[in-house]
Amino acid sequence: MQHWIDTQDGSTQLIVVTDEAVYAEKMSKDAVALAVDALDTGRSPAMVFGKDAKHVAFRAMTRVQYNEHETDIEFHHRDGKDDSVVSVFVETPGLRERIYTHLRAQLADQFGAYESHFSRWRSAFGSLVALTLFILGTLMARSAAITVRAAGEIEYEGRRQGMKKLLVGVLDLLGPTGVSVVGGILVLLAGLVLYSRLKEPQRLHILQPAPYAPPSGIVLGLKYAGLCAVWLLALRVIF
Repeated sequence: MQHWIDTQDGSTQLIVVTDEAVYAEKMSKDAVALAVDALDTGRSPAMVFGKDAKHVAFRAMTRVQYNEHETDIEFHHRDGKDDSVVSVFVETPGLRERIYTHLRAQLADQFGAYESHFSRWRSAFGSLVALTLFILGTLMARSAAITVRAAGEIEYEGRRQGMKKLLVGVLDLLGPTGVSVVGGILVLLAGLVLYSRLKEPQRLHILQPAPYAPPSGIVLGLKYAGLCAVWLLALRVIF
């Protein structure tokens, strides 16, 4: 069993890697000291960490990865039929890399180690999709808010009338201006993420059982073609 203490602003995080799982939880300094003492006496991590602790068992783990330009390490795992991700943010310089190196050695029999350096085109695609959704979603919501304000009393038909009333109520409350402000903030945030992706394309370090193969340039080109088609269709509808 190996443990690390990550000192963060206003809190302390205890990270533990056993032969079977990884655990992480933010605690007070005194609680961390007590937890480390308990672990040293042989107590199970399941008895030391609280119900809010992050926990991923190796038997369910499908990938470990981190991006050099970010501060978290991701643990991908299968939960029943669903794939889930647990992100552990690490602020102590160099600690995340030490945790990854330890896991790489511990999982060497089952997991291969890979690196993937994204091109700017590949790194930007996800952010461009998010930016597209926020821009088009804001325009649609603004148009709907204008319609709601102009309609006066609205009759609701069909199923899920409660959800429809809630949505109309929110649009009526915010109005076109409020919707534009909220949507504008989301667009701005997506734009900032896009800028960071273009400035510093992702450099991933990956552990996974199956050989890693990045998507081909043809697949990426088809994705961009699809995104362009969405924009062309949207512009035709708008204008």
